[in-house]
Amino acid sequence: MKLRQFLGLSLTVCLSPAFTGCTTLSAGGGNAIANIGPAMPGAAAYLVADANDGKVVLSYMPDQKRSVASLTKIATTIVVLDFLRSSGGSADDMMTVPPSVMGLGVPSPLGLQPGDGLSVRDALYAAMMASDNFAAETLGAHFGARLAAAGMGGSPLSAFVNQMNGLGSRLGLRNTRFANPHGLDLPNASGYSCASDIARLFTHAITIPGFTFYSSLRERTITSVRGGMRNTITVRNTNELIGVSRIDAGKTGTTTLAGPCLVVSEAKPATVIKRPDGSTVVIPHRLVVVTLGAPDRFGMTKRLLQEGWRQYDGWRAAGSPANTTSEFLNGSGGGAPAAAAAADPQPAPVQQLPPPPQQLPPPPPPYSSGGLGPMPPAGGY
Repeated sequence: MKLRQFLGLSLTVCLSPAFTGCTTLSAGGGNAIANIGPAMPGAAAYLVADANDGKVVLSYMPDQKRSVASLTKIATTIVVLDFLRSSGGSADDMMTVPPSVMGLGVPSPLGLQPGDGLSVRDALYAAMMASDNFAAETLGAHFGARLAAAGMGGSPLSAFVNQMNGLGSRLGLRNTRFANPHGLDLPNASGYSCASDIARLFTHAITIPGFTFYSSLRERTITSVRGGMRNTITVRNTNELIGVSRIDAGKTGTTTLAGPCLVVSEAKPATVIKRPDGSTVVIPHRLVVVTLGAPDRFGMTKRLLQEGWRQYDGWRAAGSPANTTSEFLNGSGGGAPAAAAAADPQPAPVQQLPPPPQQLPPPPPPYSSGGLGPMPPAGGY
């Protein structure tokens, strides 16, 4: 598969006004998700949904546009993995931490410095587990340079952000605009998203081979190169819930504007149903939980999971009724019709998420940087 086919990720970039703060942004477009379930004070927004057919079982302010901090790195990782798969690249390829990291205004928690060498694989672990902004910037600059050379942006970082927004367009993330690979709120270039879009993004991410490896470990040793010397770095996951119960993937994020944010997934054993005709129906069970602006994001997520499973199990027991499209992330009402529940007490089979496409559509005509304007100059955070 050629690089030009990968560029088809950027189907369309929605033009959006500059980010001016959460309170002035309103939800709009796309499949609007209703507030569902009991109020749970403690988060600015949250959503709990079934990862397999998009059924939303709990939500509060799910479509409100907000800063989402390092949850942005989920999109960064997807673009990198898609690029590697489509271009035949290797996660062992070495990159160089660019000088632009000094303009982020925050240090690297892993002690990375401009000029350090880092493999793609180790940068992904650093970005997803330790939420290292230098690692995310390095990924954006490295892969963006190849995209810019192919005509997909005026600079490496803007080319990479174009791909992030192309991914968002392809997934129908209509309340999302990415502005950089890391999620920091930089002057005149702050991105935003919402709980429902982060759920859509994450449910797609966990279908990509290899994605969960980069967020499912409690600890990992990586290697950087400085001045020809190899240095080992211990990376600890900022997600305190990894390994708790059945939580097996997730991402944290925190900035002053976003507040503490978290997305996780948790699975339960699938239900296997033997039909009288001899056929077998396998119903997987996995919930995705998004919490935005939650000071106690880990405690809130655990409570949402507990209540979310209760609501989800009740919905399945009722025959997976689909009353309105606002109850589903994909807007299709993917569960069984309510009328069918009375006729068939068994849970209806669910629609499986499709595997990543083997061949992406051809690239669109050249487009601008999606209304983002020039990347911000080096400066404070």
